[in-house]
Amino acid sequence: MLQNFNNLPSLNLIDKQKLPKYSGIYFAVASGQVLYVGQAVNLRNRWQNHHRLPQLEAINCRCQVKLFWINCLSTELNDLERQYIQFYCPTLNQTKVPQKKLLPSFQMLTLSLKKLNERVLVFGVCPVSEKLPLKTIVIGYLANYTETRLATTLVRKSLQAINRKPNSLFRWIEYDRLRNAARWLTRCNGIETRLIPCFEERIMHNPSMYRVMEEKRFGVGNSIALNEYEAMRQEVKAMSFSKRLELARNSEIGRQLFPLECGSQLRVVSGVEILCLTSEQLKVLLNKKPYIQEQHPGICAINEDPVPKLLF
Repeated sequence: MLQNFNNLPSLNLIDKQKLPKYSGIYFAVASGQVLYVGQAVNLRNRWQNHHRLPQLEAINCRCQVKLFWINCLSTELNDLERQYIQFYCPTLNQTKVPQKKLLPSFQMLTLSLKKLNERVLVFGVCPVSEKLPLKTIVIGYLANYTETRLATTLVRKSLQAINRKPNSLFRWIEYDRLRNAARWLTRCNGIETRLIPCFEERIMHNPSMYRVMEEKRFGVGNSIALNEYEAMRQEVKAMSFSKRLELARNSEIGRQLFPLECGSQLRVVSGVEILCLTSEQLKVLLNKKPYIQEQHPGICAINEDPVPKLLF
């Protein structure tokens, strides 16, 4: 049996993604103590979501945990693992795996809305119908036609990150992939939430440009200097979304460029303050984009939180 791990290949626990992809026996070791012994047909894949990872990460905060391994044939794994466990009697091999505490779905929905807050508008809520078996919240993510693919990619990455949460059964499902956009849905507490693309401008541009536009400084003779424009860009990076929204609402040009966001109101959805269309805005939007009404019959503006609060 092994007496000296220094002769074995090893990695720090935080570098587990660099493990090789072949089969072998692995050892989790800290301060010379063997904490856990296991087997894997593919070492790297095994450690992507190892059931002992939370415990080992907690230990790693106090003292460094290293992963050592021995390459062997898959047919040898069972016998070798048993022999090494008997020899070292690792602490974690002799304890039960702590049960994961699952996060409630409504908490995950709240987290989703917080992540997407600055990129979306709530169009409204639909009652149960033949087309919609559940009460349905309709949310649009905004993107102009030149940035649709980028906006969709950013939304997709955010939702995928939420879906990867190991202690939740909550999932966003991409039910329709378009050429440069996509549609998602999720269900929580008897409510369906749909996220659909909306090809409209959103408040991303530098609010300082409103002044430039008002002064008509885009002519050949009086164009804005490059260094001045770059200074404006840096300025807006430090601004919160609420500040950008306030500046847009206080500018006539801002209100013309971003009518949906400038005219919408903050309402609470799943405990999150988020911009929601007013009844008048929704009426204008449905006249402009009738397919939203066709796909979401009975949609109406939100006045109170449509997600029921759990009282237990």
